[in-house]
Order: sequence, then structure tokens, then C-alpha cells
Amino acid sequence: MSLLPPLPAILLPYQDRILATQQQTIRLHPQTTAFVHAWQSKLGGTPYLALGAPYPKNDQGRPLFFLAQINCAELPKLASFPTHGIIQFFILDDELYGLDFEAPTKANNFRVLYYPEVLANVAQLTTDFSFLPLFDEGIPLNNPSASRALQFTLEDEFLGPPDFHFDQVFDEVFLDGLGNDKDEAFDFFYDLGSKAAGSKMGGYAFFTQEDPRPLGADYLLLLQLDSDSDLGMVWGDMGIANFFIPADDLAAMRFDRVWYNWDCS
Repeated sequence: MSLLPPLPAILLPYQDRILATQQQTIRLHPQTTAFVHAWQSKLGGTPYLALGAPYPKNDQGRPLFFLAQINCAELPKLASFPTHGIIQFFILDDELYGLDFEAPTKANNFRVLYYPEVLANVAQLTTDFSFLPLFDEGIPLNNPSASRALQFTLEDEFLGPPDFHFDQVFDEVFLDGLGNDKDEAFDFFYDLGSKAAGSKMGGYAFFTQEDPRPLGADYLLLLQLDSDSDLGMVWGDMGIANFFIPADDLAAMRFDRVWYNWDCS
């Protein structure tokens, strides 16, 4: 069933066009309950890591900060997304949280790792992470109390202006054709777009500034983490972080060309 809000009169002739943008997204819901095991989905804390496996570092030897892990077996089914294995996200604890504006896919100061097979045995996993340095206090989720287990729900959403696909579906010719009612239509579309905010996987992306992906790029939203001061997850001035992945790479479960971005107001 569609959850599309009532359309303003000017957009009623385009209802089918708007409905055609409906997509599904997986919403992340941080929990306050205790962790059950090391291989479950979580924000912050310490990662799932097999004994003897190397901990991710940048090319200067600095260990990266563990941001999140997703156990794909816990996810609702979403087209193209893995149904097994663990995806992990790491960033550098510098003033830009590992972001390189000139090379957003260069996995040096951030890393996305995928473990297709999960060792569900604590005896086979690293449990002592005392080798890690003290990370910068300003990095998102750098607080033991911020570590949270995750649960997920599958939801529908519609295309709005924050995501670059909007300019492909509702181009200037379409908008100019709305004449004096263009502002009313934009208010409606921006309301749709605002619903893409929050922490989630898949679906449409949200930004406090603008989508960095070039028009027509085939990069899907892998993970989005929105600021949440209650969790201690704050990106600059209440910004938002995105990890994008080429569609072919996601289908092949290849995670070495992820595009990392975050922005704030």
C-alpha cells in the first residue's frame, strides 16, 4: 500500500509519475538492550574480528575507528543487498572523520569490509582490543555507552530533491511547466525528500548540503548514518554520513570501491 501524502492539485496529473519513484529502505533502530554476541549488528563499540585477522589501519599505520557493523542475515530482504555475512564500516579519527574530498572512494582513511562467512564462536574471535589507541573524543560514537545493538524495519519512501535522481525524473522542463504553482510543488517534493533523512540502508539518500554523486552515476546508498545527539553520533554540526556503492559491486558483494561522504550545515 502506498504511503504517498495527498498531492497538491497542481501535481494530481503526475500522480503515477510520483508513485513510480517509490522505493524500499531499511531503517536502523538502535536498541538499549545488552548485546547477545559479537557478530550481531551494532553501532560503535568493538567489531567482529577473527583471531589472527588484521585490524584495519590507514597507510600510516593508524588503526581506524569502528563505526558500525551489519549482520546481513538480520536484515529484512531488500533487492541487491546481501542476505548473509557481515559488513563493517571504519573511519579515521581526524578532523574530517577520514573523508577525502578529492578521492572519496580511496579506502585509506576509511574502510568498508565484508565477511561472507560468519564465525559464530567466541573462542574463534578477538575479544581483547586493548591494542587500540585512544581515539579522538570528537569522532561520532566514541563513547562506550554509545554502542548499541540494531534492529531493522523495511519501509517505503519516495523521491525528493536531496537525492540527485530527482533532477533526472523531474527536470527543469517539468518544473518550469508548473508555472506559478512551481513553489507549491517544490514544498511538496521537499517534504517527500525530508523523509529520506535518518539512519538506514538502501533507498534514497539525504544531505544537509547536496548530493556529491554526478548526475547519472550508478552509486546506490549502502549505509546512511544521521546525527543523533542522544547516541553521541554527531557529524560536525548535526550533519549526515553516506556510504555509496556501485550497483554492480553490491551485486557481486565487492566493497573496495565504496564512496564515503558526510556533510553538515
